[in-house]
Amino acid sequence: MADDLSRRRNTGGFEMHRLYRYKDFTIEVNAESIDGIPGGKVLSIPVGYVAVVHISCGESSTTIQGLSFGQSDGRPFASEAEALMRGYGAAQSIIDGMTIGSALGSMR
Repeated sequence: MADDLSRRRNTGGFEMHRLYRYKDFTIEVNAESIDGIPGGKVLSIPVGYVAVVHISCGESSTTIQGLSFGQSDGRPFASEAEALMRGYGAAQSIIDGMTIGSALGSMR
């Protein structure tokens, strides 16, 4: 499923796409390339990658607005794999914060 979705959504680039399940959430992570050589007839070579993350709850198709992540100093990640893993880790932290926040809210 993820491979078919990747081909449909990531046209003409070096992007990778993964779907993960975490707790009762679906995490969609795309590693999108940052081009080093602008357009034209020259093949652009990526200088790095950013993670674009979408989080949805359960089976709902409604997602939180897409979030983009790079390294903490603002630079892109060196590889697609690093972008995917860091994006997934960031999504886990967001979900943990949401679930802790809702648990604390229900205690009041």
